[in-house]
Amino acid sequence: MKKILLDKNKKYYRGNMHCHSNLSDGKYTPEELKKLYKEKGYSFLAITDHEHFNNHSYLDDEDFITLTSAEFAIKEFPDQSTLKNFDMKVCHLNFYAKEQGNDYTFCYSSLADHFSAVERRHLINRPDEEYERVYGHEGISRLIREANEHEFFVCYNHPRWSLENYADYRGYEGLWGVEIYNHGCTVGGLYDYDINVFDDMLRDGKRVFASCGDDNHNKNPETGRFQSFGASVYVNADELSYKGIVDGLLAGDFYSSMGPEIYSLYVEDGKVFVECSDAKQITYSTRGRRAKAVNIAEGYINGAVFEIKDTDGYFRIDVVDEKGRRANTQAYFIQEL
Repeated sequence: MKKILLDKNKKYYRGNMHCHSNLSDGKYTPEELKKLYKEKGYSFLAITDHEHFNNHSYLDDEDFITLTSAEFAIKEFPDQSTLKNFDMKVCHLNFYAKEQGNDYTFCYSSLADHFSAVERRHLINRPDEEYERVYGHEGISRLIREANEHEFFVCYNHPRWSLENYADYRGYEGLWGVEIYNHGCTVGGLYDYDINVFDDMLRDGKRVFASCGDDNHNKNPETGRFQSFGASVYVNADELSYKGIVDGLLAGDFYSSMGPEIYSLYVEDGKVFVECSDAKQITYSTRGRRAKAVNIAEGYINGAVFEIKDTDGYFRIDVVDEKGRRANTQAYFIQEL
């Protein structure tokens, strides 16, 4: 029996899940960001400005959707800045609204909000009392749980930049996804490909998805630190609509990429088949040590077939191009295939 995991007969909608505008610490206006990303072939954009939600539905058209979203920081020392204390641990989370009109910043904290102009703060849809954020497993898991209760799904961002390790993130419960690649961190000098964090969580029994984002601010593009267009998610969906994109993200019907494209992924007769753009290597990774790879020295490969074993627990596929850029599938659990 054939089970389709990524369907080449459906459209793929390219999006960026982590983006900053001049409403926080980015260079470009939301309107300029739409123009830049749409010209590059993107179909949706999550403008995750710091510490407060903005509904950007006024930018939407038949070919482009914005996700209502924001990035929140839970700091080891709440009254200090990570831009001054470079040794402080912090947890950064992106919240994405399941409904576009949901822009209620239930967890607003002025201690964290260094980005909204004072004259704009009264415009933020938030409660009268501020939210006390507590760093650590209990406090962060509570925030994630309350975000879920308020109809947001939550992604754990750039663990390495945040100086967090397994002892920190192993206790975070209720996450939708983990950012396995952050292009802004890479361009900024701190290489942030965190596939190991994804595997750590999966091996701990957490059902999370692999996401990625540009985390673009683009303050000084003339220096070569232009942070856009380096990390994309491709959602395999029936239609381009807010619901269509969110449903695809929640179901895991997407893959993350630094550049390569995955066209098809399916399981049949105990094997997994992948079709992709030009690649130098395609790998099959599992819960344990069993792993396989198809490599080519000259030319390119555009697909591979791997045998699945019941003892693999789960598998995921990576596609690597000649520049070393990767496309990463979700983890697929053997018992559910």
